[in-house]
Amino acid sequence: MNMNRAYGKQDEDVDMVSSKSGTRPELPGISGLGGWLILIQISLWASLVFLLSDISQVAVIMDPARWEGGRGIDPQLYTEVIRPLLWFGFISSVILSVIVVVNLVLLYRRKRIFPRLMIIQYIVNLVIGIATWILIAQNEVGREEHVLDATPAFNLIIRSLLACCIFIPYFLKSVRVKNTFIK
Repeated sequence: MNMNRAYGKQDEDVDMVSSKSGTRPELPGISGLGGWLILIQISLWASLVFLLSDISQVAVIMDPARWEGGRGIDPQLYTEVIRPLLWFGFISSVILSVIVVVNLVLLYRRKRIFPRLMIIQYIVNLVIGIATWILIAQNEVGREEHVLDATPAFNLIIRSLLACCIFIPYFLKSVRVKNTFIK
């Protein structure tokens, strides 16, 4: 019984601390870049590698000869449909690369704004996926072309939506995130 009374007293002390300061008390052992934040770190580094790879291939991908000669695409189709999509993809990759680099710096410096910018990154990625899907879907190209298939863009939307559903609540509710970045 004495133990219960002591335990209850500690709870009251924690409640008083949190209500006076308005912040959640730090729970021991639940801070730092461990836990689910390891997945965030891995995903940020992997994203950076994939985005830089995409950006480095832009000269090859944008070459009209690759599309017209190698794949037999009509030059008008390339000019009106494919080239704008490629430019949208390139600009999107540059924007996401900048966001990823900024988030990596903020993550390792444990800056307060990091959780918000990660949420923004997830939302931007989802918006880019939706925009890509719309841009591909609005251009009616015969199935024989096999160039503009909206399925990969739709799959990107699903993956981005799942990432938003999992990690946005994590960044908003996690004790580890609050203890590591907010305090």
